Amino acid sequence: MQNTAVFCDMDGTLLNSEHRISMRTRRAIAGLAGRGIPFAVVTSRGIAGTYPVLELGGVSCTAVTYGGGVILDEGRNVIFHDGFSRAKAQEVADFLGAECPNVAWIAYSFEDWVSPHRSDPRVRREERVVMAEARDGGVDSIERDEVQKLLCICDPEDTLEVERRLSERFPELTVVKSSDILIEVMPAGLSKAGAVRFLCDHWGVDPADALAFGDNYNDVPMLEVAGRSYLMGNAPDELLARMPLHAPGNDEDGVARVLEELGFVR
Repeated sequence: MQNTAVFCDMDGTLLNSEHRISMRTRRAIAGLAGRGIPFAVVTSRGIAGTYPVLELGGVSCTAVTYGGGVILDEGRNVIFHDGFSRAKAQEVADFLGAECPNVAWIAYSFEDWVSPHRSDPRVRREERVVMAEARDGGVDSIERDEVQKLLCICDPEDTLEVERRLSERFPELTVVKSSDILIEVMPAGLSKAGAVRFLCDHWGVDPADALAFGDNYNDVPMLEVAGRSYLMGNAPDELLARMPLHAPGNDEDGVARVLEELGFVR
């Protein structure tokens, strides 16, 4: 059983509704480490928005950030990264400004994240959730010519239309809805599934022997590549109908309870 690995989304999965890691879940993660089973969080959050929550929960682990754009080992060393150019990111930003003016966006490059919309309450909320602050600025203020992601924050009634328009305008990019208000714009081919394959190869684990947990549409590729995958009980009904294995919700210690039931944690 030890020749496996566990991959876990953060928001809506590992974290409860208060965006915290419960004590029971902390113990489950520690139990995996005690048995030598690799554990990785696989999140669309950026680097700066991932570690404060892990540190508060007392968790040290491999972190897949930006939906696979940057992977850091347990010592926080970058072992993989990918992104698109500042010029491409500027194209997306210009399109949003002209065609979707009610969308607030944030651009991410490694630990730097910038937004010209910091006064927008939706951006302020995102900052509170991830326990980090964006920097005032546009794409042209990013130092490195590698942008991992643009996060589009929409009003709920606009999200599907914005996703459609972005997908049509930028077929060369990955555009995926990650919540009722969030759309991720990332390099083509970048996904949580690719991160799972990379880490399984890194650890010498067959993806068919891996476990994965997720709760939303951007988790589906990861859930499909892992041999045993659980959709959280708080996931959208459409996804729950599609996927056979379900875990209790994120406010019910769903990840920990499944790991306990499977005997991974004593």
